[in-house]
Amino acid sequence: MKKIFVTIFTLFTCISLFAAAPTAAELANLSLNAYRNALYSFDSMDYGKALKYSEDAILFRKQQLEKEKQTLKDSLSAKRVRDAGDSIYAVLDVLESRKEKESIRIINTYLKKKGNEYFDNSITKLREYMNSMVHYPEAHKLIGDIYRLEGEYKFAEDYYLLALSNEDVLDVPDEKYEILYMLAEISRLQNDLQKMEVRLLNILTLDEAYNDKALKSSMLHTISTNKSDSMEKFFSLYRAQVYYSMDAYTKLADYYYDAGAKDRAMEFTSLAVICGFSKILETLQSRNSNYEYTNLASFFQELSYNTDIVEWGNKNLLWKNFNFLAKLAHEDGHDIFARGLLSVLVRWCPERYWQKEAVLLLSELGL
Repeated sequence: MKKIFVTIFTLFTCISLFAAAPTAAELANLSLNAYRNALYSFDSMDYGKALKYSEDAILFRKQQLEKEKQTLKDSLSAKRVRDAGDSIYAVLDVLESRKEKESIRIINTYLKKKGNEYFDNSITKLREYMNSMVHYPEAHKLIGDIYRLEGEYKFAEDYYLLALSNEDVLDVPDEKYEILYMLAEISRLQNDLQKMEVRLLNILTLDEAYNDKALKSSMLHTISTNKSDSMEKFFSLYRAQVYYSMDAYTKLADYYYDAGAKDRAMEFTSLAVICGFSKILETLQSRNSNYEYTNLASFFQELSYNTDIVEWGNKNLLWKNFNFLAKLAHEDGHDIFARGLLSVLVRWCPERYWQKEAVLLLSELGL
């Protein structure tokens, strides 16, 4: 009964708002609340409600922007405002003198969101940005997630692409990488592995480590030297800190290995391992200012005291990648590197499952 009452009250409140012609600020709140309800419904696996709330969020956002654009258009058409020129701050000064509070609120909302430098202090550029804000890429992505889970891959792909086409207005810019990963996953589910490969590589477009040919060449050279200290040099010398790329490295390494392209598999596995290693090292040093990397064994000892780091490594398949790197090194004839890495993993790998696999690998590879 309480739940029914709350629902009726909420409906009555929304009807009252519409009857009173909601302001742009009220529409913004309605849009945000609808999106939050969509996320809650999605997490509760009520996909029908999640879809409806997502569509409401998109509709309210569109209505909000239409009101805001019209309000600004009316204010900026006044002669005194036109005479102020294109400077945002000059326009704000005139609007202050005219007491046009709603237009001031709208401009300040976008300045707070993106900063004056983003718009180059240009009211024209701010209004152009508002045109793009009519889209709601987060809601489009969520709709894509719903269709993906329902097996409607074509619809899911369409919504992901729509979200990606409006990535500039994402509240969290890095969410575009999650969308790219979802597109790659759809390609995998559709057994279009070549498109999956392209989409995973697209994630790495701005990745400094992936684009650093000297880094990749040096890493592979260190592995191949087959000297007694090659493994320790590998972890002492190299770092990769574009962490959103880590899953792409792992997936591409597996893809190339299955395709028989072992050189590329080695390249991407090396990047995956160094990326995960760099992330953990950075975290350990932030927690313990006295910690300095000396060797791989002590590194594993130090991280093993942090259960959240161990779990992060599990989730991101880092311990699997350490073993895979050793296996690939052996298959490429670099047994000293492989033996050195597996010897540390056999004793210090923090996840028992992958520790056991290291023991089996060491035995199977005759190292």
